[in-house]
Amino acid sequence: MSISGFTRTGLILSLLLIITPASAAPAPTDPPRLAVLIIIDQFRHDYLQRFDDLFVEDGFRRFMDRGAWMQDARFTHVHASTSPGHSVVTSGTYAHKTGMVNNSWYSRSTGVFRPSLVDPESHILGLWPTATGRASTRELVGSSLADELRMATRYRGKAITISLKDYSAMISAGKLGAPYWFEAGLGRITSSSFFMDDLPDWVKRFNDRNIPNQSFGRTWDRLLPEELYLERAGKDIREGEEDNRNSGIVFPHVTKGGLEEPGPRYWNAFKHTPWSTDYQLEFARQAIIEEELGQDDIPDVLVLCLSANDYIGHDFGPFSQESMDATLRTDRQLADFFAFLDDRVGRDHTLLVLTADHGAMELPEQLALRGLEAGRVGPEPLTALIEEALDGLHGEDDWVLHVAESGVYLNWEAIDSRGLSRAEVEETAAAAVVTHPGVMQAYTRHRIERKLLPESNLTKTVYHSFHSENSGDIMLVSTPFYLLLGEYGSATVGTSHGWPHDYDTHIPIMFHGPWIAAGHYRHSIDAADITPTICNLLRITLPSNRDGRILGEIIK
Repeated sequence: MSISGFTRTGLILSLLLIITPASAAPAPTDPPRLAVLIIIDQFRHDYLQRFDDLFVEDGFRRFMDRGAWMQDARFTHVHASTSPGHSVVTSGTYAHKTGMVNNSWYSRSTGVFRPSLVDPESHILGLWPTATGRASTRELVGSSLADELRMATRYRGKAITISLKDYSAMISAGKLGAPYWFEAGLGRITSSSFFMDDLPDWVKRFNDRNIPNQSFGRTWDRLLPEELYLERAGKDIREGEEDNRNSGIVFPHVTKGGLEEPGPRYWNAFKHTPWSTDYQLEFARQAIIEEELGQDDIPDVLVLCLSANDYIGHDFGPFSQESMDATLRTDRQLADFFAFLDDRVGRDHTLLVLTADHGAMELPEQLALRGLEAGRVGPEPLTALIEEALDGLHGEDDWVLHVAESGVYLNWEAIDSRGLSRAEVEETAAAAVVTHPGVMQAYTRHRIERKLLPESNLTKTVYHSFHSENSGDIMLVSTPFYLLLGEYGSATVGTSHGWPHDYDTHIPIMFHGPWIAAGHYRHSIDAADITPTICNLLRITLPSNRDGRILGEIIK
């Protein structure tokens, strides 16, 4: 062999040693018995880096040190919210196919602004049927991880989802899974008649324990010394924080919901505490035991949608002492849960996946104090700009039916009755609304539907988010650091998410298990890649409409 050939061969061998750890164990020949997908609601990727030295050994660090950690993972859609976020994670599919454009949208057929998952034919178990409330995933188009597992195992594999929120539990269950959530109006776990006729006996026994009531009047204080919070998060009291249900905006927080005894207002306040995560994980343990998850060679799936971080983040913001404390507590709560899984199912049989449904923006008041252009924008000024522009050109009318995060819905009847071009009216409205400082871009229906937008990362998110029936005629994109529309656009306190900026879309994606090639991966990953990868590892079919791919680079 020539010297140059030897050098080239040696270089290749050296690179292989760098890429592939010598101690890496071979992949198991059998697929996972249990796949646990943890979706932390409103969990920014930077939390893992800001607090990494404060984490315990086997919580988040199980993924960070011994799993595959995708550090440039994000959603490629406009509306970074709970409904579309959970849908993308658990189906690998964006709203342009599923119809899940946001948590709510305007319905042209009914003329009302309605939530996702409305189904008059189904009802929440324990509550009276309603024609306008969330009740099923009947309207969700395409299949999910839960659906594919159930079909591939001839309905022997179990798919259970757990949340504090009805819509994240149901979306994650697809149509064939079993969703459970904490219904604050009842103060207990429930489900929907679409998925089951009645709650299993073990769920009823769990509800009889009345665990939420045991935290009535409980004090939430900092887990670690105050000095650490002052160093990492700053002062406790900050302009823009929300006192949700009389629990206060500084530590210690005492949660009663303004009541003398437990009731719906307290049960809602309970969701804004770390104790609700303990409650969810205790229910998960009971589900694993009672449903015998992971106990045979037929794979099961458990989706944990941990919701408390979202409620706390909305109240106090991602740079608050409360969000820091919630993150540290979630780390330890998961470490305890993982120890249970190790004992009950075994590390060699469990696939763990951790991600989030979206991130969050800092409180705009805090950003403004530091000189950044930031603010809140409700629908009124945007509607006024459009109405003024169209009145001036075509005469007075009610040109706008509704303005929401899902878009500007124009009055087609007013446009058509004058013989106007809908496309031209859309262009006029878009040009008007984009003059507001809180609106960075405005994309029109006719350009989106005809694929006429210039190619960019941003327009890719627009195409992924637009649904011809559910979206508006103009899709808005907020200026960074503006809370545009939604509940918090019209509020004076609290913060939110919902736009395609990095603080809303950059989320952790981490896999752990003997099938996974551990390491830190810094290339771009899409949140839609999670479910196709899980399906591949479980050796089941992939979702029907998927946009995502299998992350082959992390599989041994």
